Amino acid sequence: MKRRDFVKLTAMASAATLLPWQRVYAAFAQSPGMQKFIAPLRGLGQMAAAVPVTTGPGASAGYDYYEISVRQFMDQLHPSLPPTKLWGYSNTAQLSGYRHLGGAIVAQKDRPVRIRFRNELPAAHILPVDVTVPGVDPGTMAIHNRVSTHLHGGHVPWPSDGGPFHWFGPGDTGPLVPGVNDPTVGASFSRWLPDTTGAMTADNWYPNDQSARLMWYHDHAMGITRLNAYAGIATAYLLTDPAVEPILIGSGALPSQQIPLVFQDKVFDPLKPGQLWYPNLYDQQFFMLMPPAGAPPVPSPSLVAEFWGDTMLVNGTAFPFVDVEPRRYRLRLLNACNTRFLSLQLVMSAGKAFPANAEPSTAAGPIMQQIGTEGGFLDPAVAPQGALVGTAKAPLVLAPAERADVIVDFSKVKPGQFLILYNNAPVPVPGGTPLADFYPGNNKLAVPPLPGFGPNTRTVLQFRVVAATTPADPPVPAAWTLPPLDPPVLAPWGTVPAGAPVRDLTLNEAFDQFGRLTQLLGSNVAVAPGAVGLAYMDPATETPVAGATEVWRIFNLTADAHPIHFHLANAQIVSRQPFSVKQFTGLNPSFTAKPVPPAPNEMGWKETVVMFPGECTTVVMRFDLPANPTIPVTNPVTGVTTDTVADPGVSPRTGGHEYVWHCHILEHEEHDMMRPLIVG
Repeated sequence: MKRRDFVKLTAMASAATLLPWQRVYAAFAQSPGMQKFIAPLRGLGQMAAAVPVTTGPGASAGYDYYEISVRQFMDQLHPSLPPTKLWGYSNTAQLSGYRHLGGAIVAQKDRPVRIRFRNELPAAHILPVDVTVPGVDPGTMAIHNRVSTHLHGGHVPWPSDGGPFHWFGPGDTGPLVPGVNDPTVGASFSRWLPDTTGAMTADNWYPNDQSARLMWYHDHAMGITRLNAYAGIATAYLLTDPAVEPILIGSGALPSQQIPLVFQDKVFDPLKPGQLWYPNLYDQQFFMLMPPAGAPPVPSPSLVAEFWGDTMLVNGTAFPFVDVEPRRYRLRLLNACNTRFLSLQLVMSAGKAFPANAEPSTAAGPIMQQIGTEGGFLDPAVAPQGALVGTAKAPLVLAPAERADVIVDFSKVKPGQFLILYNNAPVPVPGGTPLADFYPGNNKLAVPPLPGFGPNTRTVLQFRVVAATTPADPPVPAAWTLPPLDPPVLAPWGTVPAGAPVRDLTLNEAFDQFGRLTQLLGSNVAVAPGAVGLAYMDPATETPVAGATEVWRIFNLTADAHPIHFHLANAQIVSRQPFSVKQFTGLNPSFTAKPVPPAPNEMGWKETVVMFPGECTTVVMRFDLPANPTIPVTNPVTGVTTDTVADPGVSPRTGGHEYVWHCHILEHEEHDMMRPLIVG
């Protein structure tokens, strides 16, 4: 029996024995019934955007310098909730007014950014911590409050990548921190040092030698990423291109009005009003078919295989609304959920009066015109003006960590009308259990939400169309095209470069020493007898040479769709092709149909690629290392500034530049669906 079939059969029986706050797998109704769409959407500035430091030792005319702290604070996420305790980023000089998703950065192409991150977190985490997760050292001084900041989508030197072992905390650092415990680097290089107050700091260097795109930076510390990101240590990083985008806006091709949208799903604890809740008990009945013989008791607290919330947040507010004029808007979308996929479309509301204005109708709203992915604009050779997604064509599907750059034209919607950004993705993908799908009328829930109120995972955001008050954009040209793909494609779409080496890799499921379901990446390179799935700490098998172009065929042997994220390199999707899982041996796979090229809205650079069960997803990547400039580094205690390179060279642990690739379902990544990517 497949795991998803097992889940469907057992979910209802198990749910009947659990109180709402005791459920551990599906997101049973737990959060309070907040009224939807009574709080305005926060913009980047309202999320307490990061501010460059222009004076002092770190300031420079050659790059933008930021000092950003990771802190604990309180923020009100809905008018009916008391303030929520959160962890997150904020300007170090800022003494109050911290906001969820704070520290958002707007950067420019080819202007580097240097950030000094400062860990000010308290000793105890706001969520239960499982010390049995792979890579967690129970003896560390920073078991609850270690952090490692990763610029997701950034082309950065490996010491600044924010990998799983780049963590730092009070009095301790991870096993891979150059300048602290890397003997190839002198102490003067160190960018991981305590400052005058004793708080640990880390300097990261981001070259920004990429095309315009929406990225984000978030925590990536080994064994605690899922908790830190859920607690709030994540925010937006918008890279602009002043040589390209103003021309497109001036011509009328792109709208001047732009709205970033960061989606998250949360659960608010009914026993601690306003506070976040995250599962910490592992229910074997949900996650496994039978316990392995002799397995020890499952620890408590324990990680879980997946997590879905019941309340949707956008830009840090639960169920917000936003006013739009009857004109075109550019929406920059980021799925920052731990596990939940989104399948988005715009629909008209069921009416103008509450609660009908907070619920969807069957009437379609405007179509989304997708013009970009994680790696910038789509290929104009395939989609000159972008690809149409939305109600009339296909939904816009975003897996965790995926982004989309879309245009929506509200000009045909009359002022006074309401639209709903509607999500109906199955949970999980592609199986689906109704117990994690919240909307009025879902009779599979113990207590379905009332119309106009949460919990609700289908109605994400309300658009209120208002009369125009701002200057109109130039008319949209009759014919226009997106700028050339930057950089150009490595091979024509649907093909692979001639002579490029091919790696065959696998996505796998297994059980850990406690009988808990675990997800793994695998390789055909034999590192252990009979090995299919490999742990993160197994010897590296993905070891491309710097500058090399490689083809990766990744076979999904699991029942889940996995968003696979590659550090350092952007990928070009070649094809997806079904194969026989039962007959798979790693040699001469048995394909059951012809390969299918990527969808038009995937024909751009990607670094998070969805890989479906029973399919081989083929991608091609070039592993170019970033430039290695000499940068000044200021000791936060002595104030002495020394010059050093952004990348000190190869790691003595692996002999290469250390990156990773992993599933971006965070519960999968941590247990243990992540592998080294060592560029030699």
